[in-house]
Amino acid sequence: MAQRRNGRTVKVSVSLDKEDLASLKRIARDSYGGNLSSAFAEAARWIRQREARRRLVELLGGPTLTPKSAASIGAELDGEVQTARKARRSRAA
Repeated sequence: MAQRRNGRTVKVSVSLDKEDLASLKRIARDSYGGNLSSAFAEAARWIRQREARRRLVELLGGPTLTPKSAASIGAELDGEVQTARKARRSRAA
């Protein structure tokens, strides 16, 4: 049985969309041996990192990207955009 982390964790009750819960359960099964709490903890870490990036951007003077550029970068980070490959040059004989 897993050891409890007294004082570090809090039990909560949440309501989720069925598809979101299914995704979390898949991640828990594939990455954490079925531990749903670990999947939620990973999601919380992502949220904290996103919030920290937002605070850093504000500290540095605000965003300098256009909304279009930001969307393009977001799509690339999500794996929706394939990176372009360099064209091969033919060698002179």
